[in-house]
Amino acid sequence: MKFQSTLLTALFVTTLSTGFSQADSSKGELNFNAYIDLYYGYDLNQPYDNERPDFLFNYGKHNQIGINLALANWEYTKGKLTARLGFNFGDFPNRNMAHEQGLLKALYQANVEYQFAKKASFMMGMFGSHLGFESFASFENLFISHSLASEWTPYYQSGARVTFNPNEKWTLSATVANGTQNITKIPGNTTPALGGQVAFSPNKNITINYSNLYVNDYPDSLAQFMFYNNLYATFTLMNKLDLVTGFDYGINNNTVLDTTNNIMVISFLARYRFSEKWSVGFRAEHYDDPGSVYISTATINPFVTQCYTVGLNYSPMDRVKFRIESRNFTAEKPFYRNDQGTNPYATGTVQYINSNSNILFSVQAKF
Repeated sequence: MKFQSTLLTALFVTTLSTGFSQADSSKGELNFNAYIDLYYGYDLNQPYDNERPDFLFNYGKHNQIGINLALANWEYTKGKLTARLGFNFGDFPNRNMAHEQGLLKALYQANVEYQFAKKASFMMGMFGSHLGFESFASFENLFISHSLASEWTPYYQSGARVTFNPNEKWTLSATVANGTQNITKIPGNTTPALGGQVAFSPNKNITINYSNLYVNDYPDSLAQFMFYNNLYATFTLMNKLDLVTGFDYGINNNTVLDTTNNIMVISFLARYRFSEKWSVGFRAEHYDDPGSVYISTATINPFVTQCYTVGLNYSPMDRVKFRIESRNFTAEKPFYRNDQGTNPYATGTVQYINSNSNILFSVQAKF
């Protein structure tokens, strides 16, 4: 940790001494940007350990002020070459990258991209995922919290990607990665993850995207091959109403148990902008994982749930947002832990109910 702090301090001081942006025709251009997301969340089930349900990676603390995400990112460009290096800290990466080793937990991105043709580029390293309609940092998203579809598809990947833009309307990409979301390969695993993406934007207000991922995140002897499909469309109407519809479907083949399980996710998001500073949103989601492929519960009941969110956003300036939302999860069968502030392990009785609700407030700023 001391080495990590020293490294980041040196990078930060160097950035300040040289300015936030440098441009030199012989040396290229260096840019720096930062982001911070502060929050307070209150879980109505009042978890005794102050931890929100573990199927959520963002805003994981209850009844305390926390840092969900702090980012520091550098980008160097010279001609057809772009190199990126970024670090992230906070409750989100602590949960999302808990499986990574040592200093790798602090990486936001580390990649090099080369434009080898007028309409094509090659990138290698750690980079953002090609699946999903939401950004890693929720500042760019319609809501504070990420949708369940985003929480359970990769936020980042490590590998290589080729991107082709035949024209302004189409984007095609192919990705080879070390796994669904891991920087280093799983021991005993020799199969690469393969992903593709096709995006069509007939105009600036409409985007239709299909992405997929074929992956095994287990040692070869325990292989479980997942074919995950991600389809979504985004619309902007009258420059005031933003709509997102999403449908995800995954097929998981367990070669050890000789079983097949499916995952289905349905998402609908809407945001209406009253003015440049104020907006309100509504989100409805359904997540169906009856075989506990991605999400298992502490009960015999499978993770099949609905979720409804309402949110209010205030942006006094372009790079700052004050946001509040209420989110409610409901399920037919109980699996949401309900502590109500008492230690369930001390009493020997853990109570599970059919719902979980929380209120979330966030202050977000980009620099």
